[in-house]
Amino acid sequence: MATNTQLVDGKQALDAQERALNFMEQVMFAKVTSYTKRTGNIPPGTAPNVAVLEDVPVGQQPKPLHLEAVNVGVDPSPTIAQQTAAGKTLAFQGTAFVNGNQQTVLGFR
Repeated sequence: MATNTQLVDGKQALDAQERALNFMEQVMFAKVTSYTKRTGNIPPGTAPNVAVLEDVPVGQQPKPLHLEAVNVGVDPSPTIAQQTAAGKTLAFQGTAFVNGNQQTVLGFR
């Protein structure tokens, strides 16, 4: 399957980023497979995140994405266990910007 990347404003709150990613998945007939902060030459005052999306066949979009965040360096296992108990599966995990600060972001379906 083909993949593409999209930027998301990491200065936004986590719920706004979740809505943006779900919107992208629906309009692009894709699913987010990776979500991390952009590295390299980042313009001052910005906090871009990069979403990697993989194409999916029309009508086979995945369940809505739900994001959770924990501070970098904090064990995400309790959050994963909580979401697993709620019937969700971990889709990805990475360091991304939330409200302009680095956090470990976990994506569940």
